Amino acid sequence: MGQFRQAKDAQAWIKKRTRKTLSVSGALKVLRRLGGKLKVPRKSHAKKDPVKAAQFKVELPARLQEVAGPAPAQPVRMWVLDEHRYGLLPVIRRVWGRRGVRVHAPYATRYQWGYLHETLEVDGAHAVELLFTTAIDRDIHALFLQQIAGSDPKALHVVIADQAGFHLPADDGRLPANLRLLPLPPYCPELNPVERFGGLLKAAVPTGSIRRCAG
Repeated sequence: MGQFRQAKDAQAWIKKRTRKTLSVSGALKVLRRLGGKLKVPRKSHAKKDPVKAAQFKVELPARLQEVAGPAPAQPVRMWVLDEHRYGLLPVIRRVWGRRGVRVHAPYATRYQWGYLHETLEVDGAHAVELLFTTAIDRDIHALFLQQIAGSDPKALHVVIADQAGFHLPADDGRLPANLRLLPLPPYCPELNPVERFGGLLKAAVPTGSIRRCAG
């Protein structure tokens, strides 16, 4: 079905540009001949600034030195951080019923969410820190940052994260003394490899186990 829609779009584009009408199968052959492949596009926020995203990559070494200092007295460990929401909606399963009789299942939708906080160390020991919670706010985020800082009290921890509203600002008094923040540009999740990791981890953990860990 996806290939058919793709071929129909290509058929319309070819007709508009060349005034030639190809069959759907002919348009599909052209796409394949040109090296086309059916792909699921990755979401990209409309407010994303590609220039700032590219600039962040170039300036990252200098910004790390600025945050950590030119000659820090303790070892420096760098982390990338993200969160994932998980949860279940009520599931209405099939039941037996007499032919011609409509079966009803009264329900009231209830939402119960949990959150997976995860951070990966870049280089170094390649460590992972995880936290499952039933809610998310700045106090809980501060708790996770304390967990990261406490994993190695003698090190200076630099945490790269997005600018979510529940993340602590750099001047917040709840930040651990041995931890520094380095914010990502707005609306640039592709710069954070933890986003993909969290999705894989969430999918691999049984729902019942997640709910037990969460509270």
